[in-house]
Amino acid sequence: MESATYEDQFGRVARRLLRLYRPVRRRAKEFLGVRPEILVEIRWHVGDEIMAIPIYEALRATCSTCRITILCNHPELLEGNPFVDAVNKVRRDPDLYILLRSGPRHVYRLEHYARCAGIATPDIRPRLYYSDWRAPLVADIREPFVAVCANASWATKRWPIERWRVLCRALSDLGYPVVELGTGDEPIGVGRVLVKKTSLREAACVLHAARLLICCDSGLMHLALAAGGRVLALFGPTDPDILVRNEPRLMSVVVDRACHGCWNREVDFDQPGTCPLKRHTCLEAVTAEQVIEQVRRILDPTRRGP
Repeated sequence: MESATYEDQFGRVARRLLRLYRPVRRRAKEFLGVRPEILVEIRWHVGDEIMAIPIYEALRATCSTCRITILCNHPELLEGNPFVDAVNKVRRDPDLYILLRSGPRHVYRLEHYARCAGIATPDIRPRLYYSDWRAPLVADIREPFVAVCANASWATKRWPIERWRVLCRALSDLGYPVVELGTGDEPIGVGRVLVKKTSLREAACVLHAARLLICCDSGLMHLALAAGGRVLALFGPTDPDILVRNEPRLMSVVVDRACHGCWNREVDFDQPGTCPLKRHTCLEAVTAEQVIEQVRRILDPTRRGP
């Protein structure tokens, strides 16, 4: 069950009155030269909060004098962000309240967020603004390493663990140390295992240092891209075009099935990750050899042939 929103503290009548009063108050503040308050709420999953980051820069461009406050679950993502004034600290009722905690499965996510915010869809990619990217957890790895993450929020998004192990052994044979991140219950167990051993910020720094992240559609996919890394992601029930666009650092392996990208639309939203066709996982159709070949091409672009 989702947590209550900022506006849930008010009764139904009070919410309606506030929505009528706030625009009037904002215009009055702008006329008097007083800084208006914008409150954006995105208390959701890691990936969803990362996809919302460009909205803050776009809001700043539309109102340079506004004070922008963000309510979120992962404040580490906004460390050093120059377009955000405060995180999880609401001083007073805002003059504009924007709720971004939703995502239709047929609309490009950034476009949906922009509609919620009442602005044009920004042509900006999510990014982190850390001033210190040091990653002590992998400082002793001298060779360029590859990060992997087998976990995903839906069972249908996951790739069989045995295929991950084949992939990771192949990476080691190619001379790339493997660093495993994530929160999964069953680690791959090949290479350095940092599953459940990092903060979100530490994971971002590791991904910034990695030569490549290989993962399923997950929060770490978005985190790696925002950290400036390259990603090879495996997609089954979800469609990469709904989540990420115009991102040359994202390479996708898309399952070759007619039902690809169904987003479980025929399934009740309270049961995400349940395949309407009763398949265990969409990604069973992707072989380890397919992924290994893609990895070879990415890590050695001069390579030709098998």
